[in-house]
Amino acid sequence: MREKSEKTHYEFLDIPSTAGMEEIEDAYRRTRELYSGDSMALYSLYSPEERQERLRRLDDVYETLADPLKRKAYDEHIGGMVASPPPGEWGAAVSEEKDAFEEYNEAGMFKDKLGLKQQLEIMECKEPMVAERYRILFTRLEQLAVKNSYKTIAVTSAIKGEGKTVTSLNLSWLMATEFGKKVLVVENDLRSPSISSSYLNMGRLSGLVDVINGDADIRNAINRLEDTSLYFLPARASAKNSSVLIDSQAMRNVLDTVKAHFDYVIVDAPPILPLVDMNILSRMVDGLLLVVRAGSTPKDMVRKAVNALPVRNLVGVVLNGADEIHMKKYYY
Repeated sequence: MREKSEKTHYEFLDIPSTAGMEEIEDAYRRTRELYSGDSMALYSLYSPEERQERLRRLDDVYETLADPLKRKAYDEHIGGMVASPPPGEWGAAVSEEKDAFEEYNEAGMFKDKLGLKQQLEIMECKEPMVAERYRILFTRLEQLAVKNSYKTIAVTSAIKGEGKTVTSLNLSWLMATEFGKKVLVVENDLRSPSISSSYLNMGRLSGLVDVINGDADIRNAINRLEDTSLYFLPARASAKNSSVLIDSQAMRNVLDTVKAHFDYVIVDAPPILPLVDMNILSRMVDGLLLVVRAGSTPKDMVRKAVNALPVRNLVGVVLNGADEIHMKKYYY
């Protein structure tokens, strides 16, 4: 079986190897729009040089797959190497091995299923380009994760209300349901735990705050979203002494423990300004993703927030609600 060092032509276009010409042409147009300069991308993830390189490869891929003879030769070359990717690789199914966080099912201790109070934007798929942009974001994070052995990514923002929680949830859902990753969302905005209050139909009574305080075992606080490989460790309750809880050995133990059981841990983190919580948390995670709401957050505040973070851990910036004008304004 081949090494997954580079995606096949079919994976690059996100189509099955049995795709017909119409599907290939549609994927080609869609991908070209995504990487072209006219695309109203939400994520400023690629440099102009990187976009040009991807467009060059896109043209090569299309030229091969659009020509029946070239496609046949290409399919014979890759043979059966696109089938049955190994567990943990791109698009692989979730491992069927016994899950350390689902032992309660066997004991019958807990029967309720974790559900969502409201549909996520990416689940409704009213705008296909939204999902495409989250795919770009995941692809970029995957590249960094493989290169730097990153597993814990904290999603934060300069101030409250920029969309960090929505970004965390949509990204995590796509990673788990589309790419087969086993993902845990840790709600770490302890002063304002909006995931617990606005998004989850809570099952278990325990949460992150209980685990940190020593009142619950972590296995009694993690829930799986039914029929997915997406898990949640909600805060369950707000905490006025959030900085004390975050800056604790118990919090470090939580992150160390879950890293051993999940492909990715997405931490819905507190905003950077004006609290100290994020400054503490930034030293515990592998990478930081900064969410900025276009046309809302002052540029000097964004710069101040970036300067407050350890630059070596900042893996990228998500420009939320952007159009081309906003992207040019914030790019620096």
